[in-house]
Amino acid sequence: MEFEKQLDHSHTRDDLLAFIENMILELKQDPEKQKNESLFALLNSMAAWLEKSNVAETPSHVDFSRILHASNYFK
Repeated sequence: MEFEKQLDHSHTRDDLLAFIENMILELKQDPEKQKNESLFALLNSMAAWLEKSNVAETPSHVDFSRILHASNYFK
C-alpha cells in the first residue's frame, strides 16, 4: 500500500504503527521533506493543525495518522 493511501486505512494499532514506521522511513530517505526538525516544532504544528481541522471530538487511529502526517508539513 502506498504511504499516502495509508492515511485512510489506519484502523488498528498495528496499522497505525506501520504508518508511523513508514513515515519515519520516508523522512530518513528524503530528509528534505521534513519541515519540523524537533519534537517541540512537531507538537506545535500538531496543535496548530488540530485547531484548524475538523477532527472528531474523539479522534480515531485514522484521525491520528492524519494529524501526524499533516503536522510534519504544517506550520
